[in-house]
Order: sequence, then C-alpha cells, then structure tokens
Amino acid sequence: MIAATAHLVAFLGAILFGCAILLAVQILSGGAREQRDSVQQALHVAGWILILAGGSAVLLIAGWIPAVVAAVVLPAVVDRRRRAQRYALLSALVVAFERRIGVIPILLACASERRGYVSRRAMDLAARLQAGWALPDAVDATGGLFPPDIRLAIRMGHGSGRLAQVLRELVDRADNSDAIDAQVAGKATYLLIVLQFLLMISVFLMLKIVPALQRIFEEFGVELPRLTILMVNVAHFAAAYWFLVLALWVPLMLAACHASLRYMGVVQRDLPGITWLRRRLHAAALLDTLATFTRADRPITEGIAALAQSYPVASIRTRLARAVGDLAGGADWCASLARRRLISDFDRGVLEAAQRVGNLPWAMAEMAEGNRRRHTTRAIAMIQTAFVAILLCYGLFVFLLFVGNFMPLVKLITVLT
Repeated sequence: MIAATAHLVAFLGAILFGCAILLAVQILSGGAREQRDSVQQALHVAGWILILAGGSAVLLIAGWIPAVVAAVVLPAVVDRRRRAQRYALLSALVVAFERRIGVIPILLACASERRGYVSRRAMDLAARLQAGWALPDAVDATGGLFPPDIRLAIRMGHGSGRLAQVLRELVDRADNSDAIDAQVAGKATYLLIVLQFLLMISVFLMLKIVPALQRIFEEFGVELPRLTILMVNVAHFAAAYWFLVLALWVPLMLAACHASLRYMGVVQRDLPGITWLRRRLHAAALLDTLATFTRADRPITEGIAALAQSYPVASIRTRLARAVGDLAGGADWCASLARRRLISDFDRGVLEAAQRVGNLPWAMAEMAEGNRRRHTTRAIAMIQTAFVAILLCYGLFVFLLFVGNFMPLVKLITVLT
C-alpha cells in the first residue's frame, strides 16, 4: 500500500512537472508557437510526454474502471472543446461574409486568440487562401477543420453566390445538429459498459460460486433448484457457443464506435445496411442546397450536378449521378430525384405543386426542415425502444443470476432445518 502510494505521488509529480514545463515554454515564447526555438520545442514535447506518461500511470494504478471512464470522458471533452471552437470560427466567418470583411484577417485573429488543433487548422486555411486557393478547395484541403456537411454547404453556397446565407442557416441550427448521433453514442456506450460488467460478474459466479454450491449440495445429497440448473445450462451453452454472445456485443460496439466517430466528425459513412435510416437527413441536405441555387436564380440541374460531384456520402453521390443522367435524357428533376429515392413521393408532390405556383424555394426549405423533424422524431423513438428492450434483457439476465444463486441458499436452509 505504501509503495503504491509512493508511486502515485511520483506520477502526480511528473504530471505537475510537465505542466510547469509547458507553462515556462509558454512564457518564454510569449504565447506565440511560431517563435519557439528548437530548445523550447523540445521542452514542449518533453512536457507533454511527462503529462501523458504520468496520467496513464495514475490511471493504471487507480484501476481499470477509472481508465475506462477516462477513455470515454476525455475524448468527449476534447471533442466538445473543438466543436465549440469550430462553430465560433464559423460564426466569425458568417459575420465576415455578411459585412464583406476580409476572411484572412478573421482567420488569423481567431487562430491567435486560442491555441490547439482548430487554431492550427485555421492558420493552414489562411495560408492557403493567401496563396490564392478558392475557399471551397482550401477548406477541403484543410482536413479536420470542418465536418463534411459544413464543407458541402461552403462549396454549394460559394457556387451559388449565397455563401453568407447558407452559413448563417448552418449556425442557427448548430445546436440541434448531431443530436441523434450523440444519443446513440451515449446509450450504446452505456449499454456496452454495463454488458462488460455483467459478463465479468457472471463469469466470476459461474467459476467460483456455482461450483462451490454444487459440491455442497452433492455432500448433502440434495438436488439444486430448477432455476439454478437452468442458469448452469445457460452458462454451459454460452461457453460452448460463445460466438453467439457476440451477436449482442458486436452491434453495441459498432454502434458506440461509429456514432462516437460520426459525432466527432471523424467518419461520415453510414454503417452497411443502415443508410435508409438517415435518408431523410440526406433529403434535407439536398433540398437545402437546391433551395440555395433556386434563390440565386441558378438552374436546379446545376445544383444537382454540383451535389453529384461533392456530396460526402458515396451511395448518395451515385444516386445523384444517375439523376444527372436522367436529366440529360430529358427527365423532370422532381421525378428523377423521387425515382432515385433521393426524395419521397410526398416531397415530390409538394415540390411540383410549389413549382407550378412559383413558390419553389420556400417549399424546398420547408420540406427540408420537415424531413429533419421527422427523422429526429422517428430516430428518437427507435433509440428509446431499442434502449428499453435491451435494458429489459439485462434485467432478465440479472434476475436469473440473482435468483439462480440465491435459491440454493434458501433450499439448503430449508433442508437443514
């Protein structure tokens, strides 16, 4: 115990020493990263190594439970910080475009105000713009600054000449974005952690407690309760066909990892077979873009062609390319989008009616918002239903474990008395 405490204090000291080194480098360089010399850069790296090594050692000493919690919480905290910085930068760009202020000074000011990943990416974006890059190409080349949906909006807004309005709409609905992915990531991670605990507890009970109960009952010549026998048979079945347990574990793991990575903007692809679950979100993005082109008095076919080249999801790009082929053959754009399952038949009917009365941009925006609301409502209902169903299965499993291990004690006391 004393040795463990001494090690813990030593590792905490390493963390504090690393923080002191970083603070000293910050003071010596005047807060400017580009002004650091080679010695200061080496000290900066050494400080972070001390912090990371000391933090990892502290988590290992504290046990695997704090390590798991840290592995879940720390990425979420970092992502939340980056997300806030990203949308602050986006809001500043909106003001710059609306008031016709230079974008490069805004980027440099935002980069100098804060430190970190987003600030470095903002500096890279400013450097590309100074080199003469077009804004959409510069944003695409600056990986990690904005997620794919924002990059698409910037490209489409730039192409239609309504970039400020498009970005303003993105900022206004930023609070509601990614809410479904956040729920899936949180609930799937929770269920996965609970499942790990249940599996560990059940393995301990089946390896330590149940064999002892079996020996005791054999010594007294008493048969185990039926529920305990059922529990043992289920355990033997699970041990023999362990791969069937993966039928629950693997989907939860995939859902937790995929939703977390999507929420953090690392991946944009849908898992195989579930693209249809997000079809309304894709339809909303398409309609928003087409509404932007329509308000700018640009042809709808031009907007569809631009989406076919730039949409971040490959399967949707393929459908859009087929729709472009339909349009080249003289097909109506509404009929083509509905035929390629990019919009619903209901959307098609409303858009055709709005086109006849000359109110197409408003109808597109309203249908896009309606698709988002319906997606959110249905997705939340599906998530809650699946969550409750899995919790009930967990409860049944816990009931079987508890009663299966408690009933032998009751029966043994009854027999002995």
